[in-house]
Amino acid sequence: MKPIKLTMTAFGPYKDQEIVNFSELEENRLFVISGKTGAGKTTIFDGICFALYGSASGEDRQDYKMLRSDFANDEVHTSVELVFELHGKTYRILRQLGHVKQGNKTATGEKYEFFQLEETGEVPCVDRQMVSEINQRVEELVGLTKDQFSQIVMLPQGEFRKLLTSKTENKEEILRRIFQTYPYQEITDRLKEKKKEAEDEFERIKQMRDHYVSEIRSKLPEREESQLFQVLQQDHFNMNQLVIGLEGEAKFYKEQVEVKQKEKGQASEHVQKMQDQYQKAKALNEKFEELAQYEKKRSELQTKEPSIKEQQVLLEKSERASQIEVHESHVKELRQDEAQKRLAKADAEQALKTANETLEQAESHFKTEEERKSEREAISKQVENLKDLRPKVEELNSKKKFVDEAAAAMKQNATQYKSIETHLTETQQEKEKLEKQINEGTEAVDQLPKKQEELQLLREKCREIQSYIKLTGEHGELSQQLRANEQAYKEAKQFFEQKEQAWVHGQAGILAEHLNDGEPCPVCGSVDHSNKAEIAIETPSKEELDHAKAIYDKKYQAYTEVVAKYKAKNDQLEEKKEVIKEYDISFENINQTFDWLVEKGKTLKKEVEQLNHTSENLKAYRQRSEQLNDEIKKVETNKENLRKQYEEQKLEYEKAKVTYDGLLDSVPENVRELSVLEAKIKETEAKKLELEQAWEKAQQQLNTAREQVAKATTHNQNGGLSLQEAKAKLEKAEQVFQQALTDGAFSNEEEYRNAKRTEEERKALKDAIESFNQQLATVNARLGELREQLTDQEKVELGAYELKLKEAQDQYESVLQAYNATVQSQKDVADLKVRIVEASEQVDAQEKSLNRIADLYDVVRGQNDRKISFERYLQIEYLDQIVDAANARLKRLSNGQFYLKRSDRQEARGRQSGLGLDVYDVYTGQDRDVKTMSGGEKFNASLCLALGMSDVIQSFKGGVSIETMFIDEGFGSLDDESLNKAIDTLIDLQKSGRMIGVISHVQELKSAIPAILEVNKSRDGYSETQFVLK
Repeated sequence: MKPIKLTMTAFGPYKDQEIVNFSELEENRLFVISGKTGAGKTTIFDGICFALYGSASGEDRQDYKMLRSDFANDEVHTSVELVFELHGKTYRILRQLGHVKQGNKTATGEKYEFFQLEETGEVPCVDRQMVSEINQRVEELVGLTKDQFSQIVMLPQGEFRKLLTSKTENKEEILRRIFQTYPYQEITDRLKEKKKEAEDEFERIKQMRDHYVSEIRSKLPEREESQLFQVLQQDHFNMNQLVIGLEGEAKFYKEQVEVKQKEKGQASEHVQKMQDQYQKAKALNEKFEELAQYEKKRSELQTKEPSIKEQQVLLEKSERASQIEVHESHVKELRQDEAQKRLAKADAEQALKTANETLEQAESHFKTEEERKSEREAISKQVENLKDLRPKVEELNSKKKFVDEAAAAMKQNATQYKSIETHLTETQQEKEKLEKQINEGTEAVDQLPKKQEELQLLREKCREIQSYIKLTGEHGELSQQLRANEQAYKEAKQFFEQKEQAWVHGQAGILAEHLNDGEPCPVCGSVDHSNKAEIAIETPSKEELDHAKAIYDKKYQAYTEVVAKYKAKNDQLEEKKEVIKEYDISFENINQTFDWLVEKGKTLKKEVEQLNHTSENLKAYRQRSEQLNDEIKKVETNKENLRKQYEEQKLEYEKAKVTYDGLLDSVPENVRELSVLEAKIKETEAKKLELEQAWEKAQQQLNTAREQVAKATTHNQNGGLSLQEAKAKLEKAEQVFQQALTDGAFSNEEEYRNAKRTEEERKALKDAIESFNQQLATVNARLGELREQLTDQEKVELGAYELKLKEAQDQYESVLQAYNATVQSQKDVADLKVRIVEASEQVDAQEKSLNRIADLYDVVRGQNDRKISFERYLQIEYLDQIVDAANARLKRLSNGQFYLKRSDRQEARGRQSGLGLDVYDVYTGQDRDVKTMSGGEKFNASLCLALGMSDVIQSFKGGVSIETMFIDEGFGSLDDESLNKAIDTLIDLQKSGRMIGVISHVQELKSAIPAILEVNKSRDGYSETQFVLK
């Protein structure tokens, strides 16, 4: 990937659109990016990385929302557009961030584009222009993830030395991201989960087996001679012993079940015998009780015979009365008919009387309305006269409305005219006040750029001083720690050397003790041992010596680590001193200087904020002034228009007033209003209608009354004839009813009514009589049978039989319970044996599975002597290749003094190992930790590692072409010779076709490289870029 043109808008310190056109470099492939601190040099790297991957380059610059320029106008969106070349093709990618504009509640303006540039136009690289598809397509084309890109193409601040000096765990994470070894880490995590699951399952099955074993005591009765319970009383027993014991219990309970079953059968037969004797005695006594009950029942029935006979007589009378009910019903119907017709005759006579009275009233009313004929004619004439006035009143009202509206318009016009005059005066006064404020504010705001530049400089000074003070404190702490660790290391070394010397001397005594005369000494070969060495009293053991050596190694390692940290911190402190010297700041009383600068900065910040506020107000004041000018012109025009309009309205009003006054004389005063006239017409028409309707109603009422009298007369005559006919029918029916009473043997109508019963009542009487006769016959028959059966028999005493039966049943229950308990114990033994055997087999199988998974997990996670995981074992191969590629360059940069090598030492306190780096120093012939290297040495080693990683990744990812590299690190830590060699390395890289950009303040580097991208900060605080070619 090679950038062609980078366009940043409202991005970081770049306020407006800033274009970095890399084609201006022409044939120069190596260039320096130069500028003051905070000008925006690293932001160029951020822009390229953001365009490709949607985030900035360094780990501390990941929040893309913080990338928006503080100087940008509200209407300008933050965006980055990159045109780049890859594999001979040209692409354009754009990422534009949305933001919440002033007055809005939600962000707007978000936009993403990715196209390939061809001669015919732009071709989309993705189906949908959305973040996820663009990110995926960029990774496919470039062949690198964001992490890989940052590690080998862009080397941002803080990222450069991580691979060199970080611990194994950190290197592991770096290599995981770059070489995508995540699946192996996921395998470890999955095996850990599987192990936990297997442990939980093993514990669950084991608890289940132990639970089954504990159930033995609760389910089986303990027997002294039981082998099973003898096993359970042991502190430790195996499952085989337990199973053998259960088999013995099963055999015992099988024999017991057979014995108990035989006892149960004998007890059951005895119960049945006692039950038969008891039932026979009980049945005999029940028959004697039944005989007594039937004798009592027959006596009760005999007392009811008189009542039954009375019911028999009543039944016969009610059946005769039922034959007469039809004649009685006919008489009742005729009596009701005669009564209704008598009432109808009375109603007809009353209706005839009422109709005659109504006729008299209708004739009187008709005569009265007939005499009001003249009144009706007069009211009709009045209605016509009023309607004739309507056109005149309408015209009069129209003229009056016009006159009133004209007068109102003139009044409103006068009011508006006065209001406009007042508004014009106020607006002119406001404009004069604004002009004064604008003049005063302009003079103050002219000082803003100078104040802003001064404030920015103060901030940079404070930031550098604060960093220097912090580094000084850390440097002092490390210095004290270094002295303490050095003392501890020397003491441990002296103690070990003393122990070692004592142990060596002691070994000679131990060897001499085992020498025999005539046998050669294994040390000197002599057979004469007259002067043997003696065993020292305080000879240390090998364990004591090893313990002293371990303490010495630990103290030495702690000492070397502090030495490395001290040197690194010292390099950082020296670099910071150089920066502070550029600001011409004295190191004497630097804390007081910092406090003074902070206070001055606070005061200056308030001034800048006030001037910014004034500047914003000036924009509003000028805008308001222009609005007031337009408003004054507009108000003056409106004022003149109102004056002309008033003169025209006055002339029209006077003309209309003359016409209106002339019409008033032709219309009566009481109906000059159209609404009044219409109401008068409506009132008169209503009165006219009322008279006409009264006349018509009187005629209709007279005709209706005459018709009603005729109808009532006819109805009265018909009612008399119907009444006579009904009386004749009733008299004949009563004669027939009386004859039926006589025939039915009833002396009078009252006797007949007393004998009447409903059909249900007659049926009930008949059923009661039949039921009584049937019960009596049944009782007599059963009495005869019982007396015959109980001849020569007597009742017996059941208590003795019940006692014998109870004793037999209790004995059976006891035998049954013993039998059931024995059967249950037999089932429990069999069930417990099956469950314990199955659970034991599951425990054994699960334990084997758990051990297999645990062994595999320990292998994969690095639980071995080397403390190397499976993932790290694979990463070691990548790291070895990187180190080999790095050493090819480091050899030249260090004049053959240094070689990087992967460390074989194990980390302290059981930490994971395998990815640590040591440096081999040819001058000393020893390996040492890379942290002990100086700042310049670390830079060279880090640069070589980065270049080596670039070589390995390109070989690892066959389609990846790395044509660009950006380095954001301090070359100031290098001496002149190292700097020249670093420049030569960069030039060699450039010759291979790569474009290389370097951020640096080092003047020698800028002098040696012919192309410079200058980043300049303006007086207003935002930055601009420019390529300078020598």
